[in-house]
Amino acid sequence: MGQYRVKLVPEGVQAPAPFKEDDYTSYSLTTTTHRLQLWEFGYLPQWSHPWSELHLAMEDHVVVITGPQGLLGRFVLARNVVPAELVLAANRLRARAPGRPSDPSPSPPRTG
Repeated sequence: MGQYRVKLVPEGVQAPAPFKEDDYTSYSLTTTTHRLQLWEFGYLPQWSHPWSELHLAMEDHVVVITGPQGLLGRFVLARNVVPAELVLAANRLRARAPGRPSDPSPSPPRTG
């Protein structure tokens, strides 16, 4: 679906302003219809989780991502990306994801 340049914001640190296209960052979030991934330098995977395991929320203009083990990261997105749109898309994809906790598992056919 997309790739977004992001800056990591350490926990407890006030978020910097959204950055401009010529600002440097080595991190990017990649979204697919099935998962969200964090990459460093575009070729070093940091983590990858299906949407069903993730929760995205906003803290001012910072996107906060939590997963099965807790906080995965706090990110400021490039200036041309609206963080709330990413959170909305994540919520929609999580709702459609197979195996999400609120989804009952399909039952096997009954025999006998």
